[in-house]
Amino acid sequence: MESAIIETDFLIIGSGLAGLNSALEASKYGPVVLVTKSDLEESSSYWAQGGIAAVLQESDSFQSHISDTLKAGRGYCNQHAVEVLVKEGAERVKELIDLGMPFEKNGDTLHLGLEGGHSERRILHADGAATGKAIIDFLISRIRTNPNITVLEDAFVYDLVSEENRCYGVLAYLYKTDQSIQLQSRATILATGGYSGLFIRTTNPHTSTGDGLWLAYNHGAVLKDLEFVQFHPTAFYTKKGGIFLISEALRGEGARLFNASGERFMLQYPQAELSPRDLVSREILKQLELQDEKFVRLDLSHLDAQKMRKRFPGLINKVEAHGIDISKEGIPVAPAAHYCIGGVETDLNGLTGIEGLYACGEVAATGVHGANRLASNSLLECLVFSKRAAEHAKDHKSSIKRKLYQAQELLLSPDLAEPFLYQKRVATKLLNRYAGIERNREGLLSALEQLNNGLNSALYRHGHEYYFIRMREMLMVTERIIRGALAREESRGVHFRTDFPDVKYSELQAIRFSKKRGTEAGRSYRNEAVL
Repeated sequence: MESAIIETDFLIIGSGLAGLNSALEASKYGPVVLVTKSDLEESSSYWAQGGIAAVLQESDSFQSHISDTLKAGRGYCNQHAVEVLVKEGAERVKELIDLGMPFEKNGDTLHLGLEGGHSERRILHADGAATGKAIIDFLISRIRTNPNITVLEDAFVYDLVSEENRCYGVLAYLYKTDQSIQLQSRATILATGGYSGLFIRTTNPHTSTGDGLWLAYNHGAVLKDLEFVQFHPTAFYTKKGGIFLISEALRGEGARLFNASGERFMLQYPQAELSPRDLVSREILKQLELQDEKFVRLDLSHLDAQKMRKRFPGLINKVEAHGIDISKEGIPVAPAAHYCIGGVETDLNGLTGIEGLYACGEVAATGVHGANRLASNSLLECLVFSKRAAEHAKDHKSSIKRKLYQAQELLLSPDLAEPFLYQKRVATKLLNRYAGIERNREGLLSALEQLNNGLNSALYRHGHEYYFIRMREMLMVTERIIRGALAREESRGVHFRTDFPDVKYSELQAIRFSKKRGTEAGRSYRNEAVL
């Protein structure tokens, strides 16, 4: 059966902040189709509990925010990208405010919080710690009423439509109608998020499996810095495995970390609990290795409990639903995979190495975060680079190539669901055990060996089937994460090698993967404007 064909000027894949904002920006210049594999509310941005950083007061400065970002990035940031992020980010946030985005205020003044790694109070929040949800809800209301935007939910994108290094759209499978379709576009923007959903213990939704990475990689784009996976220090811990993010904003308001012996272990550092995330995560890991309990406690008992409940209503309600009285006991927390710094290599307009294909948000690797993302820079990144991608795409749209090729219809075989889930469990266990906060050569080689059987069976099977494609590509991304970690023989930012504990400041290298060239190490782009 011939696939249905839908044509549009702009095609956006993903419904996080980068996807929604790029859709709204692109809609000013032509018709947009926005595709998401679940519903509009299912994204990492929607779950984001922190805030959004921006220089908005006279006591703060662009240079201060830039300096904090570069310091957190451990000498590996693209400095030009950081300058773009900070300077344009303030404008993007002001635009949101002008549109009516209800950020929290103290009277008529914006309430600005403090988070780890920041030297000034510059973090905006909305609805307590549920800033991501508040922004997404705000933008979704505008998406739903925009006549230039068509939304396709519950759609799995399984391939790009491309020829001669030019992207003309994608192939997608619609779950509800069991139908394969071709979406042909003049510009395609990947905003599919990261891949930390591949880890067992993660703050991300299960949909964060790196789809945009393999879609672009399979057609010639370069993957970069996949080994840099940021672990959030404070994710809620239960023996049953229930996980949700405990916002860094709590530490910004004075919450303290204690080990099982009641020691406030972060006092050895000048910024204490507000040290950069990589440092806090590693220190918590040390405490877990020294004690029997698999968590430390984030204590709020010295703070005004009623004020905290009012300030962070949704978050405190979730905590207290587990029987924890924040006025009397600490919240059990442990690190969890949270944010992927690596992704599809792009320039500062979101353009990949494939003409007509852009990437923005967590799926993209612009170099803005270096080796460790500064808290609350991720939502800012989504706003800044999604607008840049849409603005650039409006002037560089390709012509549509009608019926470029006859696409084979995607099959869905329910009997392959369990083998896929088994392989996913294997991959997630390997990542958690060998590619977590601390790694070493012996463990990473063991992970590759164990992954090899599943990878080979997936790569060399034939069939145009849903679970098979997901299995094959999930294993490919997992392997690239592990190989990137193995190739980076240093400890930098979120990447800590116990067998290479020092940072090689004289050898700033990016670990890249190209389907054409294989694995490649090269210098960083920290001082370059574009690739």
